Amino acid sequence: MATLTQWKTQIKAENPSLTKMVDGVKVDLTTTEYNKTIDEWARASRNQEIATNIKENGGKSPNYAEYRREAYPSIGDQLDMQYHDSVNGTTTWADAIAAVKAKYQKP
Repeated sequence: MATLTQWKTQIKAENPSLTKMVDGVKVDLTTTEYNKTIDEWARASRNQEIATNIKENGGKSPNYAEYRREAYPSIGDQLDMQYHDSVNGTTTWADAIAAVKAKYQKP
């Protein structure tokens, strides 16, 4: 994963100057505005990279509940697992739920 500094460097290389519209006229951002914008973009890019990494590979995240919700089997599949577990004496449902909880941990 890239550091915040690496993100800033990359974004600055891709966007050596930025403009805004003022009364229908394109105007270059001031140095302060430019640096603030680059900082915001870099922070957002880094946060997105971290979130993507956690979502794909697991780990602790404040968004664990969202990731778990997306990873759990559908309610229909869970009910089917529970039925077959009760008939066959297996633990398929508990194992599936435990795997999701292990992958996406509470911080």
